[in-house]
Amino acid sequence: MRLIGNKIIVIAGIMVTLGVSACKKWVDDAPQPLAVDESSIFSTENGFREALNGVYIHMGDESLYGKELTIGILSLAGRNYDSVSMAKSGTLYYNAATLNLTHPSVKSHSAQIWNKMYSAVGNLNNLIENLEKGKSVLSERRYQDFKGEALAIRAYLHFDLLRMFSTNQLQDNGIPYVLTVDFNATASKTVGETLDRCITDLVEAEGLLDGQTLETSWFNKWAVKGLLARIYLYKGDLLNANKYALEVINSEQIVLSSGTPADLLFTKESLFKLYIYANNYYNSYRELFGAPRLLGLSVASQNALYVPTTDYRRNFIDVTTGNILGVPILPRKLTVTASNIFPMLKLPEMYYIAAECAPEVNEGLSYINLVRASRNLPALTAANVPDMNALSAEIRNEYRKEFIAEGQMFFYYKRKHTPFNSLPFYSPTPIVGSVPVADNATYVFVRPE
Repeated sequence: MRLIGNKIIVIAGIMVTLGVSACKKWVDDAPQPLAVDESSIFSTENGFREALNGVYIHMGDESLYGKELTIGILSLAGRNYDSVSMAKSGTLYYNAATLNLTHPSVKSHSAQIWNKMYSAVGNLNNLIENLEKGKSVLSERRYQDFKGEALAIRAYLHFDLLRMFSTNQLQDNGIPYVLTVDFNATASKTVGETLDRCITDLVEAEGLLDGQTLETSWFNKWAVKGLLARIYLYKGDLLNANKYALEVINSEQIVLSSGTPADLLFTKESLFKLYIYANNYYNSYRELFGAPRLLGLSVASQNALYVPTTDYRRNFIDVTTGNILGVPILPRKLTVTASNIFPMLKLPEMYYIAAECAPEVNEGLSYINLVRASRNLPALTAANVPDMNALSAEIRNEYRKEFIAEGQMFFYYKRKHTPFNSLPFYSPTPIVGSVPVADNATYVFVRPE
């Protein structure tokens, strides 16, 4: 992967994506500069904070986590919706849903994702370089916080790039893990080596960040531990995946919800959540779930998934909002949550990881049942779940219910090597409520040449 342009242009990119008020003032008062003196940006503590905020805003672009990597392309590829047709959904979304990821429309969009993710990585690398130069303007605590945060975001972005654009075979070709801002191409390593590089960044971040800080709109220490659990599980290292998942759970710094939730995204359970300042999130999900696309999960499929009906998460339908938009399958979990907030890493996943790593059924059930209780569901027992295969099926069901329209199920199916004919809504013959799988279906997006 080659970074285009020089450091001054990268810095200008950071300035373009600074906080909303600062960005608006700059655009209103002056033409966009061709170059910015980085010494002025990184001359104060606030400058470093704003540069990090700029990366978060960049991540909130609608081609990234602002839409496509959450409720959009990844949720379609993760078979979250059953109301998908070429006529209504359009070429891009239909081919994503059918896992025809080599189709030109998907290739074109995935190239945007690749480029914008690496653009964010470039900004992070420039910030890290300047942290070493700017220690004189920072307290030791702030230096550690900023560096730990930057390293963690860098690992998060690279890991998602790896999950999208490579197989999950450790010996196969991975992605470039870019550590510097320069003109030289960064060679790809294997998948296993790329995962190890993510882990290296996160272990360093873990040592730098203060465990008492619980601001979840920034990458905190508990989010780092949660991401380590996710990565180790993807790597197949159950021992370390379980270790980090339990560290998050047992810390009780963030706890499962109790009582009837007003927030169906359960954002208080977030280890890391993204404020999507850069676009109007309401317009994004209206564009997806409203006419003419009418994407979503049918009532019949909801009834099949959310059993028993007491499950708080079953409130996927928002009849009032849906009727206004002409689509009663609009995800209510998005409309009832404070605007422009989206969970990127959640506590329930730690329980699911611990359950998957458990050596026997009863231990695995103990973790699943804690989440089920918080969702107003009865406990599962050995009578319901007699063996490890049944436990695995229940974990999959919980993932489907918890992460619908959040972009995570694609990665789950890929990690588990799920056969395409075992995916939700698959049918060998066209029937109502089915979504076909392309003849050349794949779990690997095409990286740009």
